[in-house]
Amino acid sequence: MLRKIPWSGYVTLLILVILFISSSMPYEEQSLKPGLSRYFDLGFVEHLRFISFDYHGEVSVAVLGASGFVEFFIRKAAHLSIFILLGIALIDLTYRLIRPYALAALFAYTVAITVAVFDEFHQILTGGRTGLIQDVLLDGTGALIGILLYRLFWKKRPSEQWIRK
Repeated sequence: MLRKIPWSGYVTLLILVILFISSSMPYEEQSLKPGLSRYFDLGFVEHLRFISFDYHGEVSVAVLGASGFVEFFIRKAAHLSIFILLGIALIDLTYRLIRPYALAALFAYTVAITVAVFDEFHQILTGGRTGLIQDVLLDGTGALIGILLYRLFWKKRPSEQWIRK
């Protein structure tokens, strides 16, 4: 008898497809800078000129311009958020198969890191893109946040809902 696929299986598959498609696109096709400059008043960014740090090159308003600076944070927020969702989906999927929770979390985190590494490798193969270890670390942090958020939610639920059937 076939088991019903849980929601987390579909979410995981959807995220993997999104990651594959987005890392297949050259940077020029994904650039948000023209739209940011055209549709938003980025004058407030000039007040952030004091912010400068290294992330595979200097990240500052002076170096990237206002739209490039904002785009950098949008891209990194996208990395973080997609891997938070992946972490939640993976821990839900693995916890249905593996007990105790710590072992399921370790497995889910390992899978998320593996996905992050392959995603960055795929970007290396795409023209105009670079794969960064910093992005793998950011993705891993997102997955860990998702796994921990799931644990916080799971602890508040009645235990009989989580008994494997």
